[in-house]
Amino acid sequence: MTIRQILSVAICVIVSLVLFAIATRYFHPHWILAALHSLQLHFALACVAAMLVAIVLHRNLFSYLLLIAALALAGHAVVMGRQLAAVVTAADADAPDFRLMSFNILSNNYTNGEAIAKMIAASGADIVNVMESEPLRAHLPLLADAYPYHVGCGVQVLDCDQLMLSKTPLENGVIRSLGPIFDNRFILAETMIAGQRVHVAGIHTTKPYFDNFQTMELIRAALALTDTEGPLVLSGDFNASSLGPNIREFLRWTDLHAASWEPATWPIELGPFGLAIDHVYVRAPLKFRSITRLPEAYGSNHAGLMAEIAITGN
Repeated sequence: MTIRQILSVAICVIVSLVLFAIATRYFHPHWILAALHSLQLHFALACVAAMLVAIVLHRNLFSYLLLIAALALAGHAVVMGRQLAAVVTAADADAPDFRLMSFNILSNNYTNGEAIAKMIAASGADIVNVMESEPLRAHLPLLADAYPYHVGCGVQVLDCDQLMLSKTPLENGVIRSLGPIFDNRFILAETMIAGQRVHVAGIHTTKPYFDNFQTMELIRAALALTDTEGPLVLSGDFNASSLGPNIREFLRWTDLHAASWEPATWPIELGPFGLAIDHVYVRAPLKFRSITRLPEAYGSNHAGLMAEIAITGN
C-alpha cells in the first residue's frame, strides 16, 4: 500500500468508530457518550470533512459509504433541531408577547457583577433567569426598581445560585434541588402577563457525562412541570444540546418546544460555532418570535439569551 492509501484507511477507521459511537443514540444511548450525542452535528460535519480528505487521498467504495453516513447523521441532526420547534405564524402577528432573558453569569465573576446588574436592569426583559448568580448578591438593590419581585438569593433560600427576577408578581414560587450534586437549581413560579397566567421556570442541570445524574434531574423537573397546566416557559443551563437523547425525552414528557434554530452559547470563544447548551423552551400556547444571543458575555464563559415569546390563542 502507498502512503496515501494508508492515510486514507486510517481516516476511514477513525471516522467509522466515531460514526458508530454517534449512531448508538438510535438503539442504546448511554451517558458515557452523552457529550458526543449532544455534539452530533459538529462531529458529523467533522467526519464529512475527514472523508473528503480520505477520498482525495484514495478513492474506494467504503470511503463513499462513510461519507454518505456522515452526511445522513449531520442531516438528521438538523432535522431533529426543527422537529420540536414552536414559532409564530402570520396568524399570531397580533398576539401579545413578553421578553425573557436567561444567563449563566459564572459564579466567581465578581468583577463584572455591577455591569451585569446594570445590563439586566436596562434590558427590558419581563422575566430574567440567572444561573450562578452570586456576583449579583451585592447588586440586588440596583435591580429592585426594574425587578421588584424575585425568587432565590435571599427569597426562600439564602444562597445565590439560581435566581428569577420579574417585573410582575411571582406567585406560588418554589425553589428546589433536583439531585444530590447541587442544591436549589430549579425554580418554578407563576405570573400574570398580558392578562394571561404564565408558568415560568428556571433550571441548571449537571453535566450529562456524570453518570445518570442529569437524567434523574430531568425526570424530577418533568414531574414538577407536568403538574402545571397552560402556558409555560423554561430556561436555563442544561450543559447539553437539544440533540441529547435525554433532553429530547424530557421535551416529549413535558410537551415543551424549542426555537427553530438555537443560538450557540458555549464556549464563548467559539461564538456562533459553539454549542447551544443554554436553552429557552415553551409550552403551548406560547411560541417564539425570536431568540438571540446577548451581544456581550460580561466575563462569563456562557453567552446569555434573550427570547421574545408570543402568547397565542387568546
